[in-house]
This record gives sequence, C-alpha cells and structure tokens, in this order.
Amino acid sequence: MGATYKPRGIAGLILGIESSCDETAAAVVCAGAEVLANIVASQMALHANYGGVVPELASREHLRNIVPVVRAAMEQAGLKFQDLDAIAVTEGPGLAGALLVGITYAKALALGLGKPLIAVNHLEGHIHAVLMEARWREDLALEMPLLALVVSGGHTHLYLANETPNGVWRYRNVGRTVDDAAGEAFDKVAKLLGLGYPGGPWMDALATHGNPSAVEFRFGQIKPRAPRPGIVNKKAPGPPSDGPTFDFSFSGIKTAVLRYIQAHGMAATIADRRQALAEIPNPAPADAVGLCDAETLDLIASFQYAVVGNLMRQTFAATEAFGARRVVVSGGVAANSELRRRFAEEAGRRGLPVAFPTLTMSTDNAAMIAAAAWPKFVAGKFADEGLVATPQLKLG
Repeated sequence: MGATYKPRGIAGLILGIESSCDETAAAVVCAGAEVLANIVASQMALHANYGGVVPELASREHLRNIVPVVRAAMEQAGLKFQDLDAIAVTEGPGLAGALLVGITYAKALALGLGKPLIAVNHLEGHIHAVLMEARWREDLALEMPLLALVVSGGHTHLYLANETPNGVWRYRNVGRTVDDAAGEAFDKVAKLLGLGYPGGPWMDALATHGNPSAVEFRFGQIKPRAPRPGIVNKKAPGPPSDGPTFDFSFSGIKTAVLRYIQAHGMAATIADRRQALAEIPNPAPADAVGLCDAETLDLIASFQYAVVGNLMRQTFAATEAFGARRVVVSGGVAANSELRRRFAEEAGRRGLPVAFPTLTMSTDNAAMIAAAAWPKFVAGKFADEGLVATPQLKLG
C-alpha cells in the first residue's frame, strides 16, 4: 500500500468542495481518512417540484450556498483557513454551470491562501468514499485489484482499480451504461407510477410490499456501438488482450414498465395517486403504501429485483474475468437495501469481500472529494490556474 494514514495534527488537512449536480457540499478530511466536518446543502426539495434536476436552478442555488457551506465546514472542523494543507474540488463529470461554481470558488480560495489546488474526478470520489471509511475503521485489506461499481442517478460504471507503489490510484473502465444510468431508471419509473422524486428511496421502500417474481423483466445482450463514420473513437475497446467489457442498459426496462402500465390500464390509478400525494405536505414513501394496489406494488418489486440482478450479474462476472480480490459498491444507488443485501449474500457465497459506504457517504458529498485528493496531495499532483469544468470527464 502507498500513502498511509496520519493522525490529526500532522499534515493532511484538505478542504473538499463538491458542486457537480444538486448538492453544494464542503468537508474537511485529514489524510484521506478522518472526517472533521461534512456539510451538505441539498436542493432536493426544489427540484422535486420539476421531477428532476433543472441545471439553471442548480447553478443559482450553488451560488447562494457555496460561501455559507464552506464556512460551516470550517467551523465544524474547528479550523482556520490557514490551517489547511490543500483545497480539493470536483472538476467533473457533472453539470457545467454547477461545476463552475465550485471550481471558481476553490481556485480563488487556493490562490488567496497560497495553498495547492487538487482537481478530483467525481466518480473517483465515490470510490474513495468507501475506502476512506474502511481505512478509518482499519477493516479493509486493500488486496489488488479492486472492482468498483459506481451506481447513481447519473452514472453506472465498473472500474478495475489498483493502487500504485507511490500511492496514486489507477482505474480501468471495464463496464458502463450505454443509455440510462440505474438511478435514472429508478427515477423515471417512479415518475411513471406517480411517485415522488428522487425515485430510488420510494421504490426501495415500496418494493418490500410487493412480489418480486410477479413480473418478469429480461435484459438483452448489449452489442458494441459502432463508431460514427469519419470519427476516430480513442475510447473504443482495444485489442482482445485488453479483456472483455461488462456494459449496462436500463432504457429497455423503463420502456417495459411503460408498456405494462398501458397494457394493464393503470393510468387512472396512477393519476389518482399522483394527485393524492400532491395534496400531502412533504410526502414520504410511507404515504404511498396505501395509495398503491397489489399490482403496482408487485410491479415495483419486480422492477427493483430485475435491476439489482442485472447489476449483480455484470459486477460478479467482471470479478471473475479480471481476478478482482474485493468489490466496492458506491454511489446513491448503493443505499438501496435490496442491493446491499443481495450483493452481500452473493459475495459471501463466493468468498469475496464486498464493501459499501455508509448511507451518508453514498450520496454526493465533499468528504469523498477530500479523501480522493489525499493520494494526489502526497504525490504532488496539483492543478494549475487553467483548471476548468469538464462535464464529460472520464475516469480511466
């Protein structure tokens, strides 16, 4: 293993800033392991009115929140800005305007303090959310390679991860969604059924009341996408020696749910449920149980069972193909209770350790950004004044 944990009071105090989507977050983490402060200002209630994130509104809210959120993090940590060793910020992927708010603030702060600036990939942050907590508990033996599933509303990726002798992490993308992300499919299906936003927690709570075998959903084989004429795809799969890929597709199951709704005449009950929930102040999944008939609950349970099953099949197939020694699951969908249970059961059957973040660290936060910045800090990998937002930033 490369960089090791340093106790509080020694070098390694990093302020992380995250603003890639609809949470404005700031955190202080010591040496990539000890969280001294973690503040998140969520915009969930605002965007719930629109059934999804509105980029322009997200950027405006980040502008309002960035200064008070950073101040709150520093106060919670009991530190002054000069105590920091570095500033870390998400450079992408994410919404361009949202990313720009965090990057502009981080650059100005780093310049004013004379501190190094560290650019972090949001996806790498999710992976390090798990590694950070396990490192603090000292219960994760970092046997390489790791296979990391990053699954959220915007991303569904599989990475083969290795830590180099100098502590820098290397990633190889061995699977990705070719259309909707898994979390996006949860959100869209929840919306189809007249449920709240974000859809993941609603579907997870309601699925426990249904029969997961009631509706059969199938996932077809994904064919490699052919490059467009005249376009050289530098990210295209390499020669056979590079190994297989394990991609995902969730647009088909979303369409299958829509067709099921149409075929079974569920539109009227969905409209009634949507109206009933709209009349409840701050509705929660528990409010929807009595508004869902058995057919709806079975559909929800079957959908969730199929999505989790597909994530499992691809992930564990990849562990076999690449000889991964441990599985790490992170991102917002990693909070799903069925996913955690079934992944843990399958990993146990295979004798393969699996790690998840705590529920707080599953969703977007800045502690994961500061944690991912720690190896870069040790290696002296700093960003320059030319750092810009990269909405389509790749990892690996």
